[in-house]
Amino acid sequence: MARIDDVFVSGTFGNIVFYRRMGKACARMKRTGIKQTAATKKRGVNFGVAARAGKALRIGLVKAMPNPKDRSMQSRFSGAIAKWLAVSNISDIKPSSSLLYVNSFPFTAEDTLQFSFRVPYRLTITETGTIINLDAFIPAKNLRAPAGTVSVQLIIATAGCELANGRGAGSAFRIIDIPYNREEIPAMTIDLNVPGKKGNMILTAARLIYIGWKNGYPFIIEKKGYNSAGVINAAYC
Repeated sequence: MARIDDVFVSGTFGNIVFYRRMGKACARMKRTGIKQTAATKKRGVNFGVAARAGKALRIGLVKAMPNPKDRSMQSRFSGAIAKWLAVSNISDIKPSSSLLYVNSFPFTAEDTLQFSFRVPYRLTITETGTIINLDAFIPAKNLRAPAGTVSVQLIIATAGCELANGRGAGSAFRIIDIPYNREEIPAMTIDLNVPGKKGNMILTAARLIYIGWKNGYPFIIEKKGYNSAGVINAAYC
């Protein structure tokens, strides 16, 4: 693969294809004489399905994403959906409460949500909405936070997508402010109005934002290794 600098022309010239990848101008030779198997063709079709679904779901989960415009994350996200789809026909996919490759997808590479958010929870998807039940917890024990943290914002977002056509099927989010101390936070129920209709992917994601206090004002603590955000549940109805 060649890379082109400065001037960029997209399209085909002879047997050379000019295109952009991850924002960079590239060129490659056309392949000739290669016959695709049925499985290869199906994977190509399903990658298109995954790309459309990924875009719709990212729009719905944007509040839980530290950097929603990260092209690498976008590509990995659609890729995870494509790996789950594999060579399946959409009409043959069975309902599932946990989608392989998508269920614990991290939005950041430097930190995993499961490592920093250790609060037991249960998630239920019904025909009227998505319900998350958080057990009682002690912030300083169940949440990993950098030095100087006085409170933590927990953002929980849910988004739906019609897998067959890539259309969004509702989204909602909730922001919960949690004092970072050793006092117990009572159990809580979070009801998000994203129904689990047949043929829909329903993803729920969470993000932690750490708040400090300096010179009488709150500020967001940005520290390497503390950027927790990702999918906490992925289901197909």
